[in-house]
Formats: sequence, structure tokens, C-alpha cells
Amino acid sequence: MLVALLTHVFGIECELEALEPITRSEVRDLLPDRRRREELIDLMVAMELVCNPIPIQLSEAVDEWATDLGVDEVGVQVARELARGEVARATADFLRSTYTSTANAQNTDFIRLFDRYGERAINFTVEEDPRLADRFRSLEHCAAGSLGRELWQFYTDRQFLFPGEVGAANLALAHHDWGHVIYGYGTTGIGEVEAAAFRAASSDFRGVGLQFFGDLMFYQSALLSSLVTGSHPRGEMDVPDAECRVAEAIRRGRVCTLDPYAPGFDFFDHVDEDLERLRLLWNVVPPVIGSDCSCVTCRSDSATT
Repeated sequence: MLVALLTHVFGIECELEALEPITRSEVRDLLPDRRRREELIDLMVAMELVCNPIPIQLSEAVDEWATDLGVDEVGVQVARELARGEVARATADFLRSTYTSTANAQNTDFIRLFDRYGERAINFTVEEDPRLADRFRSLEHCAAGSLGRELWQFYTDRQFLFPGEVGAANLALAHHDWGHVIYGYGTTGIGEVEAAAFRAASSDFRGVGLQFFGDLMFYQSALLSSLVTGSHPRGEMDVPDAECRVAEAIRRGRVCTLDPYAPGFDFFDHVDEDLERLRLLWNVVPPVIGSDCSCVTCRSDSATT
């Protein structure tokens, strides 16, 4: 994974074992920008969360790096709790900080729904909302190739209920479905991780990065169960080119100009616009994977097929 990230995201090919060690104080001097420090710690946490169990020595080492670089992130806290076997506490800390929890907090009716229906209200429609359901169903009448029609097709092809129908995604969770359509990722385990990686790289909202960590725990290490899709077998994202696919999703997200979690942004403002035109507008570049990619991992996989 580290080799794929260096190649796809930074264009660097190297042997990790040949690199000279570097101290935390040296890194602190080299990275004065807080955002760059956060990205480094995020990378460490991601590598930590694909392990099951998480070695306590690894968790403590990441804690030390985060402390010395002045990064106080929920992801570090969740990984620390999981390394100690505190699954319930880690789950609670994870849920309260994801993008769905933040979106729900802006819903004045959410507390009532949560009190009545419990955790299911975090991600699902628990009371019928005909107006919202009709708004999503009406996307069928958008022009072919438009963002709206493609989202309607996304739901229809998978036989998903429309938000507003009891049992469907609620509005907070449904927000991420637009990304699946725009970025071009499916809803398999690896597809969910790719979409989460893209979102995390393209948004300034830290809760989106935490969701990427969540998908790694759901679909790779099986450290946590998803409130949406339940428990998954360990290693579900072990598919050909998986490391490069996730790294490429991060690269694509970093150059994308769309932050779907920016205040005031609404996908419904763009439903009648052509999807390919929007991809050009937002710089959603095509993925480069497999035979089209020159990185070591992709070259090796291509040579064996």
C-alpha cells in the first residue's frame, strides 16, 4: 500500500527498505504546515487500521508521532481504543465524528428520531417522507446522461429504495451516493473504500477522512461492523490491484476541485447538467490502473495476466 501511494499520489518509486530512518523532530521541522502533518498521521492511522489485531506497540508509536507533530485526531483515538480491545468505546467515538453524524446534527428532528428508533436513525429513513422520496424519484425525468438521471439509474440498477422511503438511506447517508456516480465507483467492498478514499482526499471536512478509516475497518480488517451493511469477512478488499486502486482514488481526489461537504453545496442544484461536463468542470480525472499504469505493482499484475 505504501509503495502504491508513493507511486500514484507522489510519482515516487523507491525501495522502502533502502530509505534512511528519520526522527520525529526532523519531520516536524520539514512539515511546518499543519495540514501536511495531519495527512502524515492519517497515513499512519490507515496502515494501523488494516491490521487485526492492531499491535499495541504500533498504536503507541503512532500516538507518539501524533503527539510530537501536534496532531489530535479522532482516528488516532479510535485506533488506540481498538488496540486496547475497547470496541464499544471505539465504535461510539467513530460514529459521533463521521460525516453522517455531523449532517444529522443539522437536522432539528434527528434527536427525536434517534430517541425513538435508536442507531438505525443515524443512516436510514425511519419515518416516511413522501416529498423527499418524490424528489429523488423525479430524477428519472432528467435528460439521459445528466447527473440526476445517472443517480436515479444508480438506485434503480441496485434496487435501492429512494431516500424518504422507510428503510432507504436517509439524506445524510444518501449524500455519499452522488459521489459514487460522479467518481465512477461501485458498491462492492473495494468500491466503497475507493469512493471513501476519493472523498477524503477531496474534502477539507475531517469527518470524511474518518469515514475512510471506517471503510478500511469494515471491508479489510473487520475491526468494526457497519451500521449500514453489517459485518464483513476480513480481507474483503483483497482483489487484484487493490492497493493501486485505493492509491489512485486518493490521487484523483487530491486534484478534484469539488468538495461535496463544503457549506451550502447541494447536488440537486446540478441534476440537469451533463455528468461528463461536470466531471470536466470539477476535474474528476479518469483512473489510471493496470496496463495503463507504469507503477511497479500494476506492471507486476499485468505481467501475470
